[in-house]
Amino acid sequence: MVINNHIEMENIRKLLDIKLLSQPFSAIQADLQLNDGKLIAQLYTRLENCISVLSDMKARKSYIYYSPIAEQLNLDTEEKEINSIWEDKLLSQVHKEDLQKKYQLEFQFFQLLSSVDSAERVNYGVITRLRFKSTRGINLILQHRLLYISSSADGSVWLALCLYNVMYDHPGFAIPEGVIINSQTGKIIDPDRHGAAEILSSREKAVLQLIKQGYRSKDIAGNLSLSIHTVNRHRQNIFQKLNVTNAMEACRVAEAIGLV
Repeated sequence: MVINNHIEMENIRKLLDIKLLSQPFSAIQADLQLNDGKLIAQLYTRLENCISVLSDMKARKSYIYYSPIAEQLNLDTEEKEINSIWEDKLLSQVHKEDLQKKYQLEFQFFQLLSSVDSAERVNYGVITRLRFKSTRGINLILQHRLLYISSSADGSVWLALCLYNVMYDHPGFAIPEGVIINSQTGKIIDPDRHGAAEILSSREKAVLQLIKQGYRSKDIAGNLSLSIHTVNRHRQNIFQKLNVTNAMEACRVAEAIGLV
């Protein structure tokens, strides 16, 4: 079971890599520039005493800014640039179940933002509770927040900002296990109730399940008592809703977010 969960976690992260890094980035102009993003990350670090990670999807780089809490986590305290969009030294010490939940929620978040106007994306964010065990054996709880703060002119998600705060026990205060929130409206999107499960209709899920089993459109039509035209229309709807271009990718995405 642990091995299967680890494989599933790795698959979700690979899908995130595919989605984030294969964007076209065909237009250089963006609503917020890299230096502005760096300044925002630095300000968050100072004001909230957190660790800030600014990731540049196009360049496949991240810029990490550490506050004094990094010492509690036994991490470096000097600012650095890494050739990855993932802060793996920190993530390697997060509880595996929480890390899997984090990746799955971020995948759902990216899928959501793909259907949102780029100007509205800054209103959405992810909050996740992460159990962290430092190399010194100290157990801590981190609040992780993810914001996409800039998109390129072609709509590609370009700059992502991750914020890590150490949270301490306080009566009446709890970090959400994992939610997507619209900061403008205050609306919370619970992925368990309003997320992946509702992306596809029951008929589309049935079609996708048969696609996953290797059935062709003609066979699916016969199995579900539908016309081939209707099956093909369901296929196109599935591709559009999952933001994919072919059946293999649709099955991988559906597995990653728990649809099939």
